[in-house]
Amino acid sequence: MELKVLSLMSSESTFSDPRLPPELERGIFEIAALARPTAIPVLMLVARRVRIWVEPLLYRVVFLKDVSMDNIGLPVFTAATLEQISHNLRHVKYLFIDDESIEVTDVEEWLLACPGITNLYAQFGCTPTILPSISGFTGIRYLTIDVRALWGTTVPLPLFLAVTHLELLDFTDEGDTVDRVCPNLSSMPCLTHMALNMYLDTLLSHAALCAITQLRCIVFLSTMAPSDGSPLLEDSRFVCIQEEVRYYTDWLNGAVFGEDYWSLADAFLAARHAGTISRSRYLICTGRDFESVESD
Repeated sequence: MELKVLSLMSSESTFSDPRLPPELERGIFEIAALARPTAIPVLMLVARRVRIWVEPLLYRVVFLKDVSMDNIGLPVFTAATLEQISHNLRHVKYLFIDDESIEVTDVEEWLLACPGITNLYAQFGCTPTILPSISGFTGIRYLTIDVRALWGTTVPLPLFLAVTHLELLDFTDEGDTVDRVCPNLSSMPCLTHMALNMYLDTLLSHAALCAITQLRCIVFLSTMAPSDGSPLLEDSRFVCIQEEVRYYTDWLNGAVFGEDYWSLADAFLAARHAGTISRSRYLICTGRDFESVESD
């Protein structure tokens, strides 16, 4: 009789244990995983269903550069880990590749192994050998790339079809021409934001940039403001950003927290449009608020 009672009590306890709805439980584990990505391997041990939910998040951001990421809390990947994790790279959404950290052949392999990326920081020269490995992407919305990818007679679609935010890097040599860049920018159907790194801001025509009507934000990542007479100084879309946060840290902040120089520029333009800051102002700094810049 005692055993029977204990059995009944055990059954009642089992049925009365609180259980969360699966969608709520999943949401909780995903929030925990995103808050501390390095804890994902531990969360994967909780249950099979939890592993299914959170394992893709382990590969959401892949950062291939020889710098410490301790303050971000992301798992560390190297070029050598490609073969070990290749079956999971379909989950990668944010990819940063620095060719000083990995070989050119590894660059191509990583690009081909990550078909689902939506944010690519391609810190390498776009040579004819590399370009085919990039040109087939169709879902990239945030793209940082060598300006030479856009200096041909046509835009290398479908790579640029979905891009909304474009940052151009200067890999040019003396004597190179960038005359085709602005016309090619105009043919990108979804482009609304563009940024130029130092030196490119002096190579491209400011009048041609102003003439790209679909742009809502034009950023110069430079310590030097345009010279007097530049039409950009009268363009309400223009922002000049001094980078006091390292560029790769800013990219990581955007990938992990959604706060980068793009969001800073948007907030600044909105405040300027609303009149809460001077409409004649165009200079801001990463890592600082508008008021501190205004008071300098």
